[in-house]
Amino acid sequence: MRNGFRMLISLMLMSMAIASSCLHAESAPPDSGAVERTTVPTVTLLDRPIVSLRATVAGVSPEVRRDRAEANLASLNRTELALPVQWISTSLGGDTGVAFRIGNHLVFSYVANDREPGDSTPFDADVRNVADRLQQAMAARRDQMHWPVLIRGAALTLLATALLGMLGWGIARLRAWAYAGMQRILEAHLLSRTSRGFDWTGTAYHLARQLVQLLALCLFTLLLYLWLIFVLERFPASQPMGSRLGAFLLGMLNRIALACVEALPGIITAIVIFLITRAVHAMVNNIFAAALRGRLDLPGLHQETAGATRRVVVLLVWALGFVFAYPYLPGSQSDVFKGLSVLFGFMITLGSAGIVNQLMSGMVVIYSRALKRGDFVALGENIGTVVSIDTLSVKLVNVRNEEITIPYALVVASPIVNYSRHASDLGALVATTVTIGYDTPWRQVHAMLLAAASRMKHVAMTPAPFVVQRALSDYYVEYELMVAIADPTLRPLALSSLHAEIQDEFNRNGVQIMSPHFMAQPEEPVLVKPGQWQDAGHGGT
Repeated sequence: MRNGFRMLISLMLMSMAIASSCLHAESAPPDSGAVERTTVPTVTLLDRPIVSLRATVAGVSPEVRRDRAEANLASLNRTELALPVQWISTSLGGDTGVAFRIGNHLVFSYVANDREPGDSTPFDADVRNVADRLQQAMAARRDQMHWPVLIRGAALTLLATALLGMLGWGIARLRAWAYAGMQRILEAHLLSRTSRGFDWTGTAYHLARQLVQLLALCLFTLLLYLWLIFVLERFPASQPMGSRLGAFLLGMLNRIALACVEALPGIITAIVIFLITRAVHAMVNNIFAAALRGRLDLPGLHQETAGATRRVVVLLVWALGFVFAYPYLPGSQSDVFKGLSVLFGFMITLGSAGIVNQLMSGMVVIYSRALKRGDFVALGENIGTVVSIDTLSVKLVNVRNEEITIPYALVVASPIVNYSRHASDLGALVATTVTIGYDTPWRQVHAMLLAAASRMKHVAMTPAPFVVQRALSDYYVEYELMVAIADPTLRPLALSSLHAEIQDEFNRNGVQIMSPHFMAQPEEPVLVKPGQWQDAGHGGT
């Protein structure tokens, strides 16, 4: 309760400060002509302007005339304030005019040269207007000196304050009800449709709470402003200020309403453009969906590039829609929007070189159809399964279950070896090379290699393994064994099994897998005898 009272007092003081600043801004001179008008001495009584004095009469400046007139009016008692305003024609220093009199007191004089230059109102009518304003100001001064008027104003102020407190309590209850309602809406419609990988509950509730509090604060500030206008108008001394605050509020609302009405055609046009853009977006999605299902044949569209092509086309559609709708958006021609456009363009120009390079490299990778998700590939020195093709990079998972992120610029700069592309047709082939001396018959080497391939794990017998002789070097023959495997992702395990079987087979047949540069044949072949396999840790049979 204490915090609420402090908040109420703070908002009252803030509202008064805003009101005074608004009044100051309202009375501030917008140009040099306004400065000249506001510096004209004006006779006021109880914050009510009565007449502006511009002429020097009988050597007396307008400022001195104003000070004397205000002093004369301040000296009037309550009885004299009830007397009617009278005026008599006079001539002062060659200036014709009138002198205003209240009872036996001459309060000030008003001559023709006091009028604003170019004013075509008859002088007599101008005099009557000055007398009416003076009479009203005197009545307000008399009421300000009347205690029942002040007591009535204070009572109405207390009543308005109590009503403000009740409305503030109602706004607090309404805020709690609105927050609970927004929570139900978020739980029913928003949170169930968002990604489950991230908990949006705390963020959504915090945003809803902030929005409700902001709306409640705006509503209470408006009520406080109306309360201030009502209180000021209850007392004769502050009634002009209250009237100016009310006029300021009405003027601001009028300007907002006019701005909304003027912006309405542009908003409707922008909405129509965005609706058309959304319809084109849906049509593009349907076309690409039909192409992917085989119902529509589009030249140059492949399954690997359909997703990227759809995203590019959708981006272009929305970019064109925004370009067409931008001139119709409210405030698009203001200096603020123009400055933001220049700022964003400058930031994009300076910071997008690397991003654009990655995007263009990504387009090359995607439209070359070099790889797709699930392929087992080698990108430079990295070998693994493609798990993600993102906007700026490719992600691989290698045999050690490590995720490797490779930017598109590096992918384009290195060879791409795809082991999965033709695996369904010809099988995924793995190859290994051995070098055997010339003293071993090549037919025997072929037979041993094929026998080892037949016993390896993960082998696919179609197509059948085969051996090629890659080179006839000075000291040995280079043999390469080609074996098909069922799953390209098992390539590292298949190669390990193939190497183990080749060692077992060569050891079983007494052929050494060693061809160093030498000057003479060794006395005995360098090999592991079958009886020593278990001791060597190979576990062969």
